[in-house]
Amino acid sequence: MIPSRQPRRFRHATPAPVSRSGPARLAASLLAAALCAPAGIAFAAKEPSGGESDWPEITAAEKALTSVPEDPEADAVVLVKERDGRILRQADDLVNVIRYHWRMKILNERGKRYGELRIRASKGSRVDELEARTIKPDGSIVPVAPDQVFEKLIIEVGSLRVVDKVFNFPSVEPGAIIEYRYTRHDNGMLFLDPYFFAGEEFTLRSRVTQGFLAGTSYTILCDLCDLYPPVQPVIGEWRDVKQKGQLYSLELKNLPGYRDEALMPPERETTPRLDMVLHLWKGAPIDALGRQDRFFIDWASVAQYAGYYYARAIKDGQAALKPIVEGWVQGVADPAARVKVILRHVQDDFRYIDWDTVVGRTHRIDSILKDKSADNEDKAVLFLAALKTVGIDGLPVLVASKEVGSVNPKFYSMTQFTHVIVALPKPDGTREYLDPTLSYAPYGFVSWEDSGAGALVLNGKEGELIDLPTKLELSTTRHRVTLRPRTDGGADIDLQTEFTGEDAIDVREDLVPASGAARESWIKDWLQARRPGATLTAHSIENLETVDKPLVLKLSFGAPGMVTIADEVDLVRACVISCRNTNPLSRANRTHPFYVDRGWNVEEAVTIQPPREGMVASQMPPMAVAKSAIGSMSLSCSAQGDGSVRCLRSFVARRNRWPASEQPAVRAMYDRIVQADRATVAFAAPGS
Repeated sequence: MIPSRQPRRFRHATPAPVSRSGPARLAASLLAAALCAPAGIAFAAKEPSGGESDWPEITAAEKALTSVPEDPEADAVVLVKERDGRILRQADDLVNVIRYHWRMKILNERGKRYGELRIRASKGSRVDELEARTIKPDGSIVPVAPDQVFEKLIIEVGSLRVVDKVFNFPSVEPGAIIEYRYTRHDNGMLFLDPYFFAGEEFTLRSRVTQGFLAGTSYTILCDLCDLYPPVQPVIGEWRDVKQKGQLYSLELKNLPGYRDEALMPPERETTPRLDMVLHLWKGAPIDALGRQDRFFIDWASVAQYAGYYYARAIKDGQAALKPIVEGWVQGVADPAARVKVILRHVQDDFRYIDWDTVVGRTHRIDSILKDKSADNEDKAVLFLAALKTVGIDGLPVLVASKEVGSVNPKFYSMTQFTHVIVALPKPDGTREYLDPTLSYAPYGFVSWEDSGAGALVLNGKEGELIDLPTKLELSTTRHRVTLRPRTDGGADIDLQTEFTGEDAIDVREDLVPASGAARESWIKDWLQARRPGATLTAHSIENLETVDKPLVLKLSFGAPGMVTIADEVDLVRACVISCRNTNPLSRANRTHPFYVDRGWNVEEAVTIQPPREGMVASQMPPMAVAKSAIGSMSLSCSAQGDGSVRCLRSFVARRNRWPASEQPAVRAMYDRIVQADRATVAFAAPGS
C-alpha cells in the first residue's frame, strides 16, 4: 500500500495581491476593470551593487562541506535557496517583485552537470538584475560576465514570447561553490507562483518570504510542510517607505532532493510546496463573481470566475468563428459527426502552445484565428465556441494532469490545474470528455494524463469537483529488426517500428508539424538515443497523418559494436533498439513510492543473419526473465530453418503505484534486464 500523504495546513494571512507568471494575456489584464488597486503605494527597490562584497557570506561550514551524511550518493548539495517577494505598485500596475538567491556546492565530477543554468522568463514575467559567480576551492572568485548570459527564444507565437536566460558557470569542479541571484517582476493579482522548497539535490536551507498589501488576505497552503516540525511560519508587519502590509516567512532545513529518477511521483506529491490564492480584498468589486471583497472561498467561486471569462470570450467570438465553422461542417448533418469534425479542426489546425497553467482567461477568438495558435485554455474555449455556432453546448473542465499530482479538495485555486478539456452531455445523463489539445489522436482517445485525473467541471455558478473516468488506452511499440553482421564488427540493420496509442501520438506531435529536414533530424536523434554511433542510410514514414492507424518508421542504418569477431566464433548482440545499458534507479535509499501512471508495452524481434558464409548458430543465450511488482521483461532466442536466429524481447509495465519498499526488487529487475540486454548469439563454422 502506498503511504498516505501528510496532513496539510491552511491559514488565512493578511497578505497582498498575488501573481502568477504565465502567458502574455495575463500580464496587463488579469484584474483590469474588475479590481480597483489601493492608491498611495510607493516602491523603493534596492539595486544590487554588482560587487562581490554584498553577496551573502559563505560560512566556514559551507566551505568545509565535502559530503551529505543524509544522502551519501549526492553529486552536489544546495546550500541556500531563497525567494523574497513584495507586491508593490509600479506606475499604474501592481507587481510582485521577487528576488531569488541560490547557492550550490559541487561534490564530485557528476555534479559538474549543474554548471549550465536556464532561467525562464516571459512577457508577463520579466527577469533582470541577474548576477552569477563561481567560488573555486582555493577561495578565488570567477564571476559570470554579463556578455556570457544569452537569451534563447523558446516560443514566439502571436503575442506570446518566452525566452530562457542561459549561461554556464566558469571553473566548475568538485569543491567549487556556484551561486546566482536575480529579480523577477510578475504581473497579475490572483495567484502567487508556487514555491517548491526542495531541489534536485539535498537542500540544507530553503526560505521564502512574501509581502502583502494591507486590506488583502490569501488562503495559504503549505503542502507537506508538516514533515518538518516544529517549524512554523512567521506572519508579521512589513513596511517599506510608504508601503505597508504583512509579511509571511517560512524556512525549512535538510530537505531530501527530488531527483529526476525513473518512476517518481509528481514533485508536488513529495516535496514541500507553498501556494497562495487571493481570498479577500476589501473594497474590490468583482464582476465575475457579482460581489466585492471575497474572491476564492469555495470551488463554486473558482468555477464561476473562470466560467465568466470563458463565456465572454465564447460570446464575443461567435461572429468571427461562425463562417469558418460552417466551412468545416459543410455537408455534415449528423450532430455527432459535426462534433468529430470540429474537434479535429481545433486539434490540428491550430498550433498548440504547450502551457501547463490555468488562469481563467484566454486570448480573444479573433486573435486565435489570426495567429493559428492556442494554449490549453484557448483550445478549449475555441472548441466550445465552435460547437455553439452549430447549436451544441458543452462545459469547460479544469484538469490536474496525472503528471503533476492530485487535487487538494480544500484548496480553492486554479493553480492546481494544468489544462482545460470539454465535457459534452450525453442523452443517458453521462458526459463525454474530449481534449482539444490532444492532436494526432483518434476521436475520444484519453491521454494517460487525464485518465482518472482530478478535475473541476464549470457548470454555470457551480463547481463540481470530480475524478475523470479511468480509461486504459493500449499503447504499444513494436520493433522488427533484421541484422546482417559485417566483418568490421558492425552490422547493417533494417528496422521497422510500429507505434500505437500514446506512443504514436507522441511521435506524431514531433513529426507532423515538422519540415522534411526536421523530421530526418528527429529520426537521427531518436536512433542515436537507442543505438549510439548508428549511421542512418535510408528512412520512410507510413500513416503519419492517418491517426486511426499505427504509425510506422522504416529505417536502414549501420551500427558499430554489434559483433565480436574471434578466429572461429562470432558473437552477435541479441538486442538492438530497446536495450537498457544502465540501471535507471540509483542505489540511494528510496523514500518515494513508485508511480507507473503511463504503462509501457515494448516488443522487439531481431532476426540475425549468419555473420559469415557457412556459419551456424552454435550457442544461444539462456532465456532471461526479469520481474518485479512494476512489470516484467523476457528475452529468448531460437534458431530458424534458414540458418538465422530470431530473438524476442518484451517489456510490459501496467499502470499502478507501489511503495518505496519495492526498491530492492525493482532495482534487481533492472539489473537483470541490463545483463540480459548484453547477451550475444554465438555463430561458428560447423564442427568447430
